[in-house]
Amino acid sequence: MTFLKVQGLSKSFGGVQAARDVSFEVGAGQLVALIGPNGAGKSTTFNMLGGQLLPDRGGVELDGKKITGLGPRRIWRAGVGRTFQITATFASLTVAGNVQAALMSAHRRLLDPFSWAEGLYRDEAAALAKRVGLERAIDRPVGELAYGDLKRVELALALAGKPRLLLMDEPTAGMAAHERADLMAQVAELAKAENVGVLFTEHDMDAVFTHADHVLVLHQGAIVARGTPEEIRADSHVRAIYLGTAA
Repeated sequence: MTFLKVQGLSKSFGGVQAARDVSFEVGAGQLVALIGPNGAGKSTTFNMLGGQLLPDRGGVELDGKKITGLGPRRIWRAGVGRTFQITATFASLTVAGNVQAALMSAHRRLLDPFSWAEGLYRDEAAALAKRVGLERAIDRPVGELAYGDLKRVELALALAGKPRLLLMDEPTAGMAAHERADLMAQVAELAKAENVGVLFTEHDMDAVFTHADHVLVLHQGAIVARGTPEEIRADSHVRAIYLGTAA
């Protein structure tokens, strides 16, 4: 079942066309990788999907409903979780505190001046921390964690809203090889077990070819190839793009 439908997204910055007629779909329970060299338009595409950028043209549908032009908070409420290339967490709060804050937002209590209490949503936060492998670090300040664990915290924050679609921008950036493999295996298991669609960008081709169901290749703002990991691996044009010889 198609959950995310992207049609003709385009975005220019001055004379630079960062995205050109980008169209694709993500199904429930499916992992789709969006890959390409630096400057290909991956982050621009993600920011249009997440509400950080308004497209010049094109549209985005989520479960049959148009979300083009909605802000990030409304897109989060619609069932989209997101992680970023650079982690966005509260360094002075513990793992539990970070996840509790995300849960308060999900339950629409973040701006309630009478809602904060140390135990609020503690059990849910503990369950999410365990889900991403951080149960032993739940009471540690996030500022003390290694970068790989920060990525896990950010995944827990994204899951707090019980998303049906996850947008993951460079989820394994800065992680050691074994950490990258563990995190992507967790994401793949989550997608299949809970029927969550996942769209992710990634420079680690091992992660892409091991876990993606479908791969989209961006070059100069346009999708120039799409297919299974095996088809993309064998595509001579894709190899030329990564070697810098494609026009």
